[in-house]
Amino acid sequence: LTAIKNVGLGAVEPLVAECQKGGEFKSIEDLCRRADLRVVNRRAMESLIKAGALDCLGDRGALLSNIGRILALAQREQHLRETGQSAMFDLWGETMPAPLPSLELEAADISIKERLAWERELMGVYLSEHPFSAFATKVASENTILCGHIDAELVGQTIVVAGMVASVHQSFTRDRRPFASVMLEDLDGRVEVMVWSEAYTSTRDLWQEGNILLVEGRVRLRNDRVQLNCENVRRYQPEAAQEAEPEVAEETTAYTEPAKSRRLTISISQTADAENDI
Repeated sequence: LTAIKNVGLGAVEPLVAECQKGGEFKSIEDLCRRADLRVVNRRAMESLIKAGALDCLGDRGALLSNIGRILALAQREQHLRETGQSAMFDLWGETMPAPLPSLELEAADISIKERLAWERELMGVYLSEHPFSAFATKVASENTILCGHIDAELVGQTIVVAGMVASVHQSFTRDRRPFASVMLEDLDGRVEVMVWSEAYTSTRDLWQEGNILLVEGRVRLRNDRVQLNCENVRRYQPEAAQEAEPEVAEETTAYTEPAKSRRLTISISQTADAENDI
């Protein structure tokens, strides 16, 4: 967890300690009640949510858009613990936990592309899936070579490689002509693509992070590193490939919608006087 950007050991220790003591958190409300979140600031909580560390407690978009309510509930529960108001007595004098408020978080629409971007930004890797995975089998028909298979044995040869633009660094030659060093990656590895001025000027719009490209170029060795000098490039359009494929009728089976369960929601107003509320 400390490998997540903006999350330090001090923020993680109380969460892990409470899990080891009382078992896994059953909900985001349960986490607010049991864990001491005073050392978990808003930025750290946002990073934990974006990285997927709290996926078992709710939708990332819903948790992120309601982070203010979550932290407010955590502060309230912490105050109740400190003042001894986290429990109540029933009619027979037995102690029982005070009712836990429900945040009733609504799911927010977060695209898989945005979730993967969060993972890469905060952890340096994609955990859910690689953005290129959806294209890996389709580009195989383009007679491409995997990025991880480009080695010194291919130096001098012209090849075609498919991959996702992972990073773009623009520079200028001595006569102030722009060129770019692009890192192209697939599921097998990555390769540096040099896009010199003539090619870069006419294809600049294609070299954007996240784009899936088909690059044709000559392999060269520089400072013991394999590079690809771009000669031709085009954006891979899976939609066009899918339209060319014949449609196959899918086998269908009868579907009976299960009976829907009913839920009764009771809303109780909360005041600033926690003692009287209980």
